[in-house]
Amino acid sequence: MELINTQELNATKKVKNLINSLQLRLLQTEDALEDVARAAEIAQITGQADMMSAFVAQANQVLADRLVRPDSSINADQHKITMIVNDITDSSKNAT
Repeated sequence: MELINTQELNATKKVKNLINSLQLRLLQTEDALEDVARAAEIAQITGQADMMSAFVAQANQVLADRLVRPDSSINADQHKITMIVNDITDSSKNAT
C-alpha cells in the first residue's frame, strides 16, 4: 500500500488533514507491530522472553490512542475471561 499524496487530491482541507493523520497513525502502528514481531522472533530463538517487555510497552503506548469502535455490539467490557493454566508439578517433570 502506498501513501496518498493529499496535495494531488481534490478534497477539502479537513479531509486532507484527516487522511494525513490516519496515514501517520497507520505507519506508527505498523512500526510498533514490526518491532514486536522482531522481538518475539529473537526471544523465540534465544529463549529470552524477558526482552519482550520494552516492545510490549511501546505497543501499549501506540494502543493508548486507539480509535473507538462505533460498533456497540462488541461489548468487550461485559465479557468475562477465564484463563486456565496447566500447572506442571515436579513429579510429572521427572516422569520421562
